[in-house]
Amino acid sequence: MSLRPGQWPADTALLVPAYRAADTLGLLLPELLAVAPAAAVLVVDDGSRDRTQEVCARLGVACVPHAVNRGKGAALATGLRLLAGRGRRWAITMDADRQHSVEDLPCLVAAAAAGPYPCLWIGRRAMRPAVMPLARICSNSITSAILSLMTGRRILDSQCGFRAYPLEALARIRLEYERFEAESEVILKLAHAGCPVRFVPIRTVYCGGPSHISHARDTVRWVGAVTRVWWRLRAGTE
Repeated sequence: MSLRPGQWPADTALLVPAYRAADTLGLLLPELLAVAPAAAVLVVDDGSRDRTQEVCARLGVACVPHAVNRGKGAALATGLRLLAGRGRRWAITMDADRQHSVEDLPCLVAAAAAGPYPCLWIGRRAMRPAVMPLARICSNSITSAILSLMTGRRILDSQCGFRAYPLEALARIRLEYERFEAESEVILKLAHAGCPVRFVPIRTVYCGGPSHISHARDTVRWVGAVTRVWWRLRAGTE
């Protein structure tokens, strides 16, 4: 399947949460605009204090700013809420650092169009030392295994941000976490609500840029967050 702006599905939008990513956005957005119309692309600038808004304005892409940095989960929540209000059915999320390939978009769009609705589609990367840093392989394997146990489903890549979110299903759950644990919160709550979670093989890309994750601190916070969510879901208090 190939995509061009004139072929882009009208019910689908692209959402890019961005933090201090003006340089990579300047490369990513032209690639996105080669396959999707500018009206289908939304950037949420999470308090970057760089040229993010300038880059988006130059390319004709809508950019919604946060006054201060709040976290990836907060940026996703802002964008998902806006897109649902505009009548979109699907929101495809991509990270601003170009660690998701635009060449994989047709596969995710096709899977969303052909599969059940609602369904959460997540990119599945190859977790091999030759293509992914060992620390990422370890953390992703552990978090994916924990979420598999909690959901009773096989979660193959819990940390991948290249996803197709079913906006109608998201509107029926309450999201509370604002940092990177929010993406796992979504998996837990959608799975609990009976929404299928499926995976699409994608390229594994690491560009060598700076990470905004502090692995030890964020891992401890992640464990606490998913444990609280899982416990409340089991107790029926969520």
